[in-house]
Parts: sequence; structure tokens; C-alpha cells
Amino acid sequence: MKFMNTLLTLCVCAVFSSGTAAFAQQENDGHLLQITRVEVKIGHTSKFREGMQAWMSCYIDNDGTNTWSVWNNVDGRAGVFHLVSVMENWAALDSPDPAGRECWSVIEEEVAPHVSSVTTTHARHMPDWSGDADGYEVVRLHQFRAAGNGRKFRETVGEITTILKDAEYDHLGSWYGVVGGDSRRPNYFVVEHFDNFAAMDEDRTGAYRALLDAAGEERGEALWEQFGDSLRDDWEYSSELLRRVDELSREESD
Repeated sequence: MKFMNTLLTLCVCAVFSSGTAAFAQQENDGHLLQITRVEVKIGHTSKFREGMQAWMSCYIDNDGTNTWSVWNNVDGRAGVFHLVSVMENWAALDSPDPAGRECWSVIEEEVAPHVSSVTTTHARHMPDWSGDADGYEVVRLHQFRAAGNGRKFRETVGEITTILKDAEYDHLGSWYGVVGGDSRRPNYFVVEHFDNFAAMDEDRTGAYRALLDAAGEERGEALWEQFGDSLRDDWEYSSELLRRVDELSREESD
């Protein structure tokens, strides 16, 4: 699967341009995510959704094959959408998209006028650190900036997630290492999954408590402190709560 390259290119051309600073690519065989964060103008959300639905109809009518999911911020800035697609490798970006070109005018006329900014991030899945999840409608992104070259962060998270996997912890999230971007963005993030918002009310054991139970209080506390020390002091952590927007998403079964 790959992202709607035409949508990305057209929105970028319509509303902004910016430079990027590269981070080293993670040495991992996991798939790639392409995440485009779209900020919609205040009061334009309904028009943006209508425009996206018109584009999707055009794309499907023209036998477009790309798939994606769309997520909307629940907290933080209003009117933020995350358009996410999965790529097995970078070569996916070379594939032509005739349907996207055919529907270019729909994006230009019905989507781009309602968008204030677009930012794109690529991230590589880190399966050795990650658990399994599917069928979820709500996610919380926990985002981190690692201190120095990130070695201490990787060593610590690797040890923590190994302990949690060996303990068969049920709620281990999906970890990603960010590839590219600028120095103000996170280097890593973990996706915490929930079936729905009601699932967030459930009294489930968090990673910290699970670590203490599995490794013992002394070792668990030391690792947790080591994890905190591996983060940058100026901007170490942030989180976002997102819900899936079904009517703007297109999966392989659709």
C-alpha cells in the first residue's frame, strides 16, 4: 500500500514549502509509514471533508488502487487530520498513480482551499519493540526526542520491551523510528491502541506497572529512570489522541 501522492503534492504546492533535516534511517526491516498532517482552516472542516469525499469518489471511479487511513485529533489544535499509508519500501514512491492525476482538479478546487498547512513525516516500524493490534478506532501517540545520538534511548527501550514481551504484556504498543523531518519533531513514537473511547475507561495495567511486576521493583525503577535520562531536556515528550475517520479512509477490503 502507498499514500495518495497526488493529494500530498498538490496540497504542498498550494499552501506551503519548507526544508527538512535528515535523521539517520533506522536499521530495521519493518514497513514504512507515510504520515501527512493536514491543518484545516478554522471553520472549514466540513468543506474539507466534503472535498476529500469528492476526491475519493473520483479516485475510486478512476480505478485508483492506493489505500490509506485518516485520523482526526481529539485533543490539541482543532481541525488537524493525519493521513496515513503503509509502504513496504521506498520504491513504492516510484509507482505512477494515473487515477490521482485524473482527479488533480478536485484536490485543487475542493480540498486545498480549506487547508492552512501540510507536513509530511516518514517513519519505520520497529517490530522488535512492538506488540500486535488490529481493529482499533482510537490511538494515542506517545512521541519522544532522544538525547545525543539516541543510543542510550534505543538500548533502554530495547531492554524494557524485551522484558514486557517475555512477560506477555497485552498492551505493548507499535513503535516507529522517524526518518527525516526537522530537529523540532520527535525521533520515535509509540502508538497505544484502543478499540474505542470506552476502552480508555478500562482499568488496565500500564507499561510502568507491568515493568515493575515483570522485572522487580529495583530493576524496573532503574530502567524507568534510565529511560527518562535518555530523553532530551528541552523537548522530551508529547502525546496526541486521535480517532479514525472511517468515511475518509480506504482500506484494501473497501
